[in-house]
Amino acid sequence: MTRLSETTVSGAIAVASLIVGLIVAFDGPEVDLAAGVVWTSATGMVLLNLRGKVREARSDEPPEPGPLLRLAEVDYDPRYDRYLGVVLFVLGLAAFAAVVAVDTSDSNTLFLVGVGHFCLISALAAVALSDR
Repeated sequence: MTRLSETTVSGAIAVASLIVGLIVAFDGPEVDLAAGVVWTSATGMVLLNLRGKVREARSDEPPEPGPLLRLAEVDYDPRYDRYLGVVLFVLGLAAFAAVVAVDTSDSNTLFLVGVGHFCLISALAAVALSDR
C-alpha cells in the first residue's frame, strides 16, 4: 500500500468507529457516553484486526501459524459451505424478523440488526467461497 492509501484506510477506520460510537451514545433518550466509547473501541479493534488479516493475505510472505491457519487447513466436504450459508441466511432473516415481531429495547434492536447483517454477509461469503 502506498502512504496515501494507508492513511485513507486508517482514516476510514477511525471515522467508521466514531460514527458507530456516536450512534450508540446518542441513540436513546439518555446520552450514554460510556457505551459510545466501548462501541467505538470495539469497532476500531475489529476493523484494525480485519485490516491486518487483509494485509497478511495480500503479502507474499507465508502467514504466521495460528488457530485460523490451522482451521483453514482442515479438510472437509465443500458442500458444507452451502449448508452453512443456508443456516446463516435463516438466522439473519430470523434476527431481522425478531426486530419487527418482538418488543425489544433499543440496545437489543441494535444487537439484532448487527447479528442479522453479520449472518447475511457471512451467508453470502460462505456460498461464494464454496466449491460448486
